[in-house]
Parts: sequence; structure tokens; C-alpha cells
Amino acid sequence: MRGLSDKRAATPAVGIVLIVAITVILGGVVGVFAFGVVDDLGEKPTFAALELTFEEEPASAPDYGKFRWELELTNRGGETVDADEIVVYLDHGNQRVTGTLNRSLRAGETVELTVVHNNQGGNTIPGDVNCADVNVACRLAGDEANYPDDDQIRLQMIHEPSESTLYREQISISGEYGIFNGNPSDIDITDETLTFA
Repeated sequence: MRGLSDKRAATPAVGIVLIVAITVILGGVVGVFAFGVVDDLGEKPTFAALELTFEEEPASAPDYGKFRWELELTNRGGETVDADEIVVYLDHGNQRVTGTLNRSLRAGETVELTVVHNNQGGNTIPGDVNCADVNVACRLAGDEANYPDDDQIRLQMIHEPSESTLYREQISISGEYGIFNGNPSDIDITDETLTFA
């Protein structure tokens, strides 16, 4: 009888050792996971008050001077956005206009990009813009042979440090004009980088 009793006495001790070992292992796994999540969250954008809008000023040929696309980026409130944090892509077919910031964007501030028609003669450019401005692309064409056959543009806003997409939308356009894809006799322009101002 005594020998049987001694064998039973070892069972609680083994159980306690197993419980302690499992607790330590689970604690380690949870700790690694928790620190990994915290590190990952640290790279995400901490602001959520950025607003990106697109507006088309439609027209019909030959009134090309009214052809205009406007992009506005507004910080509605909260943290200041650093210049290197945000990039905006405006895609029309295989054509792209990229917008970047060259300064911080504080709460309440709005910056913009403008894309207008340019027939190279200069008489179709609206009087309030200049093709040499950092935030103006004179790339709109009114001849369907000179721009992608797509009645939508895609607008994206990316947080560069985390590569997170903050905004993405397909937007219908009139189809009367679009981003000029270059002269076949010259090097095609497929991407132009502007600065919001």
C-alpha cells in the first residue's frame, strides 16, 4: 500500500512544473506578438484628417481654355503632416501625374494641383495659371487620339513611411479630354511629378 501511495504523490509536482512551463511559454509568445504589433502600429499614420478632392471643369471643343482638373489636399485638423509623408497619384489610363509636398501641412491648410489644356501655342492656358508653376501640369488634350481612352481617373493618396493607402477612388470624367500622352515623334511623357502649392 505504501509503495502505491508514493507513486501518486509525484503527480501534483509534475503537474505544477508543466503548468509553470506552459505559462512561461505562453507569456513569451504573447510578449513577442504584443511588441510586434506595437512596433507595426508605430509606423502607421497617426493623422486621419486629410481630405483629397478632385474637380473637373468640363468644356467642349474648341473652348479648350476651360479644360481644367483641380486636386485639393486639405488638413482638416489634428497633427501637422510632414512634407515627406504624403504622395498623391492621379492616373488616367497609363498616364500619371504625381503630387508631393515640399513643406509641412498644418491643420486648416489647403494646397492644390492643377492640370490644364495646352496646345503648345499658349492661347488655351487659363490666365490664372502658369505652366512653369510647380503645381501646374499643362497636359490636358482635347483630341481623343492624344490621351487614354478611359472615362475614369484613379486618385490615390499614400502614406510613404508605412506605404499605407489613405485614399483610393475611381472617378468618372467627361471623356472630352484627358492627360496628353506625348507626341509620338518625341519621348512619351508617362509620369510628371508636381508639388502641391
